[in-house]
Amino acid sequence: MDATPADVDAQEGLQPSSSFFTVALRPLTSSRSVSAEAQPLLDHGAAPHRLESEGRDLKSADDAEGDGGEGGGVCGAGMTKGVSWISMLRREFGGNLLIALVIVQHLTKGFAGAWIGNAINFYFRDVGGVNSSKIQTYTAVIMTPWCLKGMLGLISDTVTICGYHKAPWITMSTIGCVWTALVVGLSPPKGIAPVTALACLLVMQLHIAWSDLLTEAKYSERIRVKPKHGTDLISFVWGGLSVFQLLAVASVGLLIEYLGARYVFALSSIPCALGLLPGTMNLLEEIPSPGRWININMDKVWKHSNYIILVLILTVMSILLAIIGVISENTELNCLLAVFAGVVTFVSFFIFADPLVAKTNAFFLLCSTCYLSIEGATFYFFTDNDEQYPDGPHFSAAFYTTGIGLVASATSILGIYLYNRCFSHWKYRMIFLVNGVVWTIINLISCAVFLRWNRMVGIPDEFFVLGSQALQEMILQMAWIPGVVLMSHLCHQGMEATMYALMAGSQNLGSNISYFTGAYLLQLLEVQPSGSKEESRQFDNLWLVAVISSLAGLVPLVFLPWLIPDARPDEKLVKPSLPHDALDLVDATK
Repeated sequence: MDATPADVDAQEGLQPSSSFFTVALRPLTSSRSVSAEAQPLLDHGAAPHRLESEGRDLKSADDAEGDGGEGGGVCGAGMTKGVSWISMLRREFGGNLLIALVIVQHLTKGFAGAWIGNAINFYFRDVGGVNSSKIQTYTAVIMTPWCLKGMLGLISDTVTICGYHKAPWITMSTIGCVWTALVVGLSPPKGIAPVTALACLLVMQLHIAWSDLLTEAKYSERIRVKPKHGTDLISFVWGGLSVFQLLAVASVGLLIEYLGARYVFALSSIPCALGLLPGTMNLLEEIPSPGRWININMDKVWKHSNYIILVLILTVMSILLAIIGVISENTELNCLLAVFAGVVTFVSFFIFADPLVAKTNAFFLLCSTCYLSIEGATFYFFTDNDEQYPDGPHFSAAFYTTGIGLVASATSILGIYLYNRCFSHWKYRMIFLVNGVVWTIINLISCAVFLRWNRMVGIPDEFFVLGSQALQEMILQMAWIPGVVLMSHLCHQGMEATMYALMAGSQNLGSNISYFTGAYLLQLLEVQPSGSKEESRQFDNLWLVAVISSLAGLVPLVFLPWLIPDARPDEKLVKPSLPHDALDLVDATK
């Protein structure tokens, strides 16, 4: 069964939605962020089968262990095995690359990215007067870079600075990230203009997304050269990413509670600053190409003009929504323009992409768009204090981020296990249908907390929310894996990363659209909490908004027979059709 290590989006594209209860992990999952995180597994020809990958993992681990595990007990043998495994990776792929991956993937994306993502809502709460609709609009603006990976890859592929494709962009984005993190982190929330804060937070996400993309491109390149140990390198990347995300989630709640959200941004500048090392020390080991100080090579672009047109359309639509989110206070207008961007993207794929790719992308775009985001309101519902909402759950920052986040991480692992155990041989249509229906039922039951029914039957808010969150995350993971597998099967040989980046970017755009449409729904039903005193009435219709959001998620299921192929995850859908020289463009669009 094909599978890819799960990023918690990435925040967010193939996953049907994030939970009503928390945004603690959303910016990493692929909220937000579906990117080409799975792509390195695909670049050397085709997506590997999970069982085959696991077999290679075990074999390479056994090879790496050697005789070091004898006589040292379980812990000693495990440590020796781990050291031998790292040594094998250094020997096969180079120590410089491993250091670059630790800095970018583990410390920047995993640790700093989790800190930043968890602090955003709390920061705007501290600013004051930012209602639920504005929070959602601001979040969509901030996460725009995750919709632009195709364009960011195109820029790094065609524009060289001093002969380098990657190092200058990582260095410049690092400087911008550190500077903006300090600006927003050391300025009092009410002492900085909202537009300035938005720009700073967007630049921080741009650095994470761009450096993530460029290191993905590099380790994908190495995997194609040495595919035997490719799964070991992927395990190194994703294992470290998961560990550092958990460390960040475990600590960010206390930082927000005792220091304040803005200081989380300031502290995140420290791990982000390490991003200067891969660029200035050339840890990615780029060989500079001869030419001028700045050189632009457009030859690769014209070879695949149809996909480049799609990249440009996605870029224009994403930037349009970001600009509208900053300058427009009209939630209804913003919603209409967001729907327009979705329609344009939807139609563009049918014009410029293969029919099967267009149909599948249409389904996932519908999924990410129809699961209306209402996180701006639920954030205030759960974190308002006694003066703001006397009957509320009154969750602390530590519980809302760390407690719920750790439960989400644990149960997502259970979701992976259950998928491989029970659903991996089902057809795509049945997998998505069952997961979609079960997800909707769980969300509808979860709406009880907004009516306070759980208290009527004696169930504490904390217990109810943790239980609901556990079920939601498990279902999300079981829907996420087959989505990644299906996308991987649709990628033509030689254009894997380009097509994956396009589809992932489209779904991330859909997530942004859901923020705008959800913001309008909240305004329409007068659910506009802002952390003000005595705002209980603002939550009167929150249960209705939650019900509408849950039921809207059923809409894509109606189109399953027409948009999703009648096949199983272990069946190939697309035959190789592009020449091998197209790999030049593939490397740059991860």
